[in-house]
Amino acid sequence: MSKWILTLAAALVLLSGCSEKSGSPGDNTTNPTTAPAPGETVAPPAKPKAFPTVSDPYDADQAAANGDIVNVHGKMYNLDKWKLFLANLDMGMPDQVRITQYTIEGDPIFYELNYDGAEAITYTYDNSMDGFGSDLGRPSTVCRGIELKESKELGSHYELTGCDNNDTSNSFWFKNIVVEAEQGSQ
Repeated sequence: MSKWILTLAAALVLLSGCSEKSGSPGDNTTNPTTAPAPGETVAPPAKPKAFPTVSDPYDADQAAANGDIVNVHGKMYNLDKWKLFLANLDMGMPDQVRITQYTIEGDPIFYELNYDGAEAITYTYDNSMDGFGSDLGRPSTVCRGIELKESKELGSHYELTGCDNNDTSNSFWFKNIVVEAEQGSQ
């Protein structure tokens, strides 16, 4: 009887060891005791992951589900990702976002920003799905920052600064919906 109990105990020990998560970086698990607290930022990998692929048609619901920051005629989705991107930019933590803004006709235009965590933001503009625009072939430029600007014509908006190619960087324009919402509630 004691041999049977010892054998059973040994088997349970072995089985419990096999079901433990290794915690090694390659197993993509999160230990609840080391998971980030709500609101805490976690540095993304140094090399940015590819953005999710898009297919035609690419509606706002699909873009939002893919994690894009979406602007459909002033209705915003995933704005928290923009706030996190700006915070990571301030802290020098690598990050990336894709903003998908829709034309009046409902066609998506993509603005991809990849921040290296040091000093460079690689910006890529993609209007290939805009049926009324001319496909520019995904031009890119490297910029040094993003600034919140004010103007009577555009209101509160973000612009890229210190860019290698101003023709490309001038295509970036993102309205600061957060400031407008805060001003409207005062």
